[in-house]
Amino acid sequence: MSEAFLKQREEFSEYSMSRIGVSREMFDAFNRILAPHVVEVHFRKGEYLQRAGVPASVAYWLYRGVARRGMITQDGADVTMAFSAEGDTCGSHHDLLAAQDGQPAQEFIIAETPVTAIRVEWATMARLREEHSIMREYYLKVSEHSIRRYSQSCLVRSMTSANCRLAAFREQYPGLEQRISQKSLASFLGITPQYMSTLLRQEQQER
Repeated sequence: MSEAFLKQREEFSEYSMSRIGVSREMFDAFNRILAPHVVEVHFRKGEYLQRAGVPASVAYWLYRGVARRGMITQDGADVTMAFSAEGDTCGSHHDLLAAQDGQPAQEFIIAETPVTAIRVEWATMARLREEHSIMREYYLKVSEHSIRRYSQSCLVRSMTSANCRLAAFREQYPGLEQRISQKSLASFLGITPQYMSTLLRQEQQER
């Protein structure tokens, strides 16, 4: 798996280095240290990578496909928090940290399309950070990137106009709209699927 993993990572090297803000040297060193500890896993559309209510113990990097992160509110509403696609890490950081204290995950992660992912045990990641300073530095960069992505998602939800939220989604996730369901997109935008259909019809009429 080590050689296959390194080849998979190389496909997204420029994307990953640019998004996370790491050097080529750090990117390569991180992957070489991590490679012996990863496992390739596959999920069908609709399968869970992580279930809410169960302690989170693994993190993922997506090689193929799209995954959706979300949570169920107290009144039973399905709220989409974020999407991940090829080249992205996929996990709920606060759930992984909470699991260290035995707390269950608040969020679920589900395959929006068929997914091929690389899985690593969170306990293994923690041990590698203790053993290698470059793993700690890389983890810090990934954490900073995750905070920026979370802030972007919060900004989208803060917009009062659904049209503005849709435009912001398209800017944040270029090309993703055609790969996910309207129901999932509506959940991310905080509107009903029926209103989502209305927005799209209005767009078509205005063209």
